[in-house]
Order: sequence, then C-alpha cells, then structure tokens
Amino acid sequence: MPMSATVRPPHSRLRLPAVVLLALLTAMAAMLMPVPAAYAASSTTCTGSSHATYNPGLTLTPQNVAADEIDTFSFCTSTDPTLTSGSFSLTGGTIPGAACNDVIAGPGGPLTVTWNNGQTSTAALTYVLTVTGGILQTVGTGTITAGELTGASAAFVWAFVLVNPLQCLAPGGLTTHDGTIAAQITSP
Repeated sequence: MPMSATVRPPHSRLRLPAVVLLALLTAMAAMLMPVPAAYAASSTTCTGSSHATYNPGLTLTPQNVAADEIDTFSFCTSTDPTLTSGSFSLTGGTIPGAACNDVIAGPGGPLTVTWNNGQTSTAALTYVLTVTGGILQTVGTGTITAGELTGASAAFVWAFVLVNPLQCLAPGGLTTHDGTIAAQITSP
C-alpha cells in the first residue's frame, strides 16, 4: 500500500517563526520609543550658596533674633533642559533664644523656589539640624506641593561652618553668615 505524503512549500515552515519575530521586533521598538513627558520621571539637582543675616547680631547670650536668608542655586542639572538655576528667600522669621553656634532654628515651613525659566516649585519640608565636625547642617526633606515638579520628593541641605566665637564678641555681634545649599528633587 503506497503511503501518501503531504508536501508543504518551504516558505510555510517560516511563517510561524516570522510572526513571532515580527511581534518581538514590534515590542522592542515600543520599548525604545521615548516616554511622553507627562509620564517621564523627572530629576533636578542643584548646588549654590546661602546667605543669612541676623538682627540684632548673634552673640554668646541667647536673645530673640530676626533672621533673613537668601539662597541661590547657581548650577542645576535637570530633565527639564530650561531649568538651570533658581533662588528663594526666607524673610521675617524670628528665632527665639538664638546665640552664636546655637543649632536651634526658627519655625520651618514651605519654601518656594523661583527657577530661571519663570516657573516656581513650592516644597513642604521637615527639618533636622545637626552639628558634626565643625559644620552646622540642616536637612529639609519632603514633597513639592505646587508648581513645576509637583509630586516629586525633595531634599534640601544647608551647610554652614561654625563661627569663631570671637566674631560673636565683636560690637553688634555676628550679623551675617554664609554657607552652601544643595537640592535633589526626584519624581517617581
């Protein structure tokens, strides 16, 4: 009894693997396409300077002192290419019982950074102060609650060298103090 055989054209054996290969290539192309800006993770890192003024000047004797501060981010890198620098100021705060090199700060609260691109970011932060190795460091961590980068986590770090107590004995006390500031803002 003769056996019959079904002969298939050679190209039909390639049909299934070709379909699978096409699906894989399509999936890989989708992964390589840029993510729309509304869904892209954003990140901003900044460094700069902090300038604080005190009235009356800080002395070795605790007293209520009005403090103003101007912070300038002179260099920023960001996933938003228009954001390259920024600044903010904290004015009118009173520090009760302030003295030279005393780590007690005035009330914290939100701060609003004005960026060079005309946008703003308001941060709600919780502050922790430490003194280590002659450096007074304040770390503020929280969230951007309004403006550019809303919803991102934020960390701001201020660092000031402890002052020479002799500066606090000068007439009028210590009226200005300069330090550095850095910020890291990252959205999920």
